[in-house]
Amino acid sequence: MAFKIEYTYQAEIDVTKAIDYYIENSSRKIAKSFYNKLIEAEKILKSISFFQKIHNDFHRLPLKIFPYILIYKIDKETEIIKIYRGFHNSQNPEKYP
Repeated sequence: MAFKIEYTYQAEIDVTKAIDYYIENSSRKIAKSFYNKLIEAEKILKSISFFQKIHNDFHRLPLKIFPYILIYKIDKETEIIKIYRGFHNSQNPEKYP
């Protein structure tokens, strides 16, 4: 069963801010690497979607190399994984969505 990935508006903002941060503070190469790790995480989620459950029906998947986690929910009926946030690990855990 292959799931479809969708991003909430807030998750899109989170990802865009992360990419912009890496472009401005590191390099385009690092920003591209971040994006590639994000795509890699999506591929993993499409095939193995049940990672660590954190609260109610929310799960999280850390990105490789980068200090970000994807916070998402799984809808088994529609086969959609909705990513709600891209959360930087150094942020206060109390801010977890």
